Amino acid sequence: MRPLLPPPPPSSPDYSLPLSNLASRILYPNPLPFSSTQHALYILNSAAFPDARETSYDDLVPYVLARLPAEDDLLAGHQYEILFFAKASADDAGKPSKKRRPGWQWCVQTYQLLSRILRKRLSRLWIVGAESWVRMLVEGVMVISGGKGRKKVVFLRSVRDLEGWGVRVSELCVPCGVWVTEKRRRKKRRGSAGEEEGANGRGQRAFGVREPLPRCTGEEVEEGRVRLPRVLREATSFLLMDECVKTEGIFRVNAKAVMVEVLQELYDQAQQFIVWRERDTVLCFPFWRDGTGDVGMDELKEKDGYDVHAAAGLIKLWYKELREPIFPQSCYQALGKFYGDADLQLEPHQLVGMLRPDAEWTILTTTARRILRMHLLPLLSRVVEMEEWNHMAAYGLAVCFTPALLRGPDIEEDMKMMGIARRLLDAMVRHWKEHLAPVFETDHQNFETELRLPEVVADREDPLEEGGDSIPPSEAQMSGITLIDNDGSASDTAQEDGSEEEDEAPPLPQRPAPLPPLPPRPRTFLDSEAGRPSLPPRARSSTIAAIPCTSDPTSSPTTNGVDSPVKRKPAPTVQPLPRYSMVVGTSSSLFHHHQQQPQQPHATLEHIPFYNSVEQPVEEPLDLDPDPELPVYEAMPESSSSASPSANRAAIPRKPVPVKSEKSG
Repeated sequence: MRPLLPPPPPSSPDYSLPLSNLASRILYPNPLPFSSTQHALYILNSAAFPDARETSYDDLVPYVLARLPAEDDLLAGHQYEILFFAKASADDAGKPSKKRRPGWQWCVQTYQLLSRILRKRLSRLWIVGAESWVRMLVEGVMVISGGKGRKKVVFLRSVRDLEGWGVRVSELCVPCGVWVTEKRRRKKRRGSAGEEEGANGRGQRAFGVREPLPRCTGEEVEEGRVRLPRVLREATSFLLMDECVKTEGIFRVNAKAVMVEVLQELYDQAQQFIVWRERDTVLCFPFWRDGTGDVGMDELKEKDGYDVHAAAGLIKLWYKELREPIFPQSCYQALGKFYGDADLQLEPHQLVGMLRPDAEWTILTTTARRILRMHLLPLLSRVVEMEEWNHMAAYGLAVCFTPALLRGPDIEEDMKMMGIARRLLDAMVRHWKEHLAPVFETDHQNFETELRLPEVVADREDPLEEGGDSIPPSEAQMSGITLIDNDGSASDTAQEDGSEEEDEAPPLPQRPAPLPPLPPRPRTFLDSEAGRPSLPPRARSSTIAAIPCTSDPTSSPTTNGVDSPVKRKPAPTVQPLPRYSMVVGTSSSLFHHHQQQPQQPHATLEHIPFYNSVEQPVEEPLDLDPDPELPVYEAMPESSSSASPSANRAAIPRKPVPVKSEKSG
């Protein structure tokens, strides 16, 4: 690297305007000083680094370092800080490749080229979202330079971590690529953990609030006057600029979803400096601060910003997030009844009656009519006037906007009403400029007045709404039952609603006295001692203590000395289970023998044969007499061995064995 030389003056022929514009995107001063130390703050954006193959970093360094504070200011005692966004997406939301990064040798030589006063007056170097190679590079540079500046370096994971150091992030002009990178990193981390990304936890200011049109403040403002929220005021102002409103496919071409989500969070978190940019058209509203006045962005032409499609998508998102949509579900039945005919031609007088603020009855709520008159219809009418360039007619805009104006619990019902709502919006946009706007005394000039920055400082930012998920009903569509306490608050409720004071409600009648207890049940014959049959004592286990019984049937047993209200009857005696055996025999004489012979509980098999020990006799004894039709079997001779167990058994008749005749020889 050649020795550092200051850049040539702008009047010199060697002065490079492209390098100067590129340097203004890489390093630029923040509109406000650092909130914690009040030092001058410079933002270093890594997403603006050019490709090393296309741009010479040796020629670019003088233009970048020339944007740092002048040595005269530093000699006077002023200090400065640098906020380096080390990981930021480019305009195409792509990750910079290694070829776009300068080498580490170039970084070391660049640090050595800084003057001594620039190194000494550097109060702090904040590095946000640094990767491992950036940390190693910074540590290496500090070691080579002697390690004196290592204490000035602070590594942070995200931009929101600056709040822990007493820094107001809302006063920083952060490039859009930084917010996009953090948004995607947050989604990836929560997606891998299986969690859903919830609200930012800082309340709501612009999207889904109870009052979509904030009330104006100030002594000279008439009571009850409302204004447009900041998100609609800034996005609409940028969209209606000459080069932006002529963009082809406006409201039809979808913006990147991550860009719209980032803008939604920034407006809900009251981020002050949001830069809008479409080619050479750049817009950033000034910010007012006590002791500073109106603060604006300098050199906005080369800053990274959000394009016109992001502004159009943000406006549609605001209408989609309304707590009560423009066409609520309560008006679906009236829509189908009065405007369901596809061949119906909507006349201007019908639309005037629908949008009139003092209409006695209309299908639209009071808030919906006011939003249509103040913002949506004037905006779409202005876009239709540029149809020659943007190719967006009234019907095309109605097709793009209608899904954001219907949001009921039943999707199929919303789809049926979408065609009717599309025809209504199309007719309103076509008739707005000639027939509707003159009736409501609203023209382009009045619309531009609503889009200007409010003179009252308190109206430049929307009020913060903390928590609360209940959706309040509309004033015009309120219906149902109102519960009123009986302490005389009915008159207060009537006065709040603007109605006449009514008499107090009569007191409730006294409760009837409790019924007397029932008389005791008369005792019957069975309840007496004489009429109740005696039962055998209940068998008890040896491990359970006996409960004493009383002779009085109305008395109840006690448990641990406390009388029990339950009356119980003694349990009957449990009889032992009978035992059964097999009946073995050849004739019914065995059964007769069992009936004649008394039961011997200790009898053995040697004395009597097996028999059934049940006390009752066999009802139908088995008929074991031989059948006369069967062949007769002769008895077998008894065996000589009487010791056999089968000796006591009866002889079983068997069929004689036939004798074979001898054959003659």
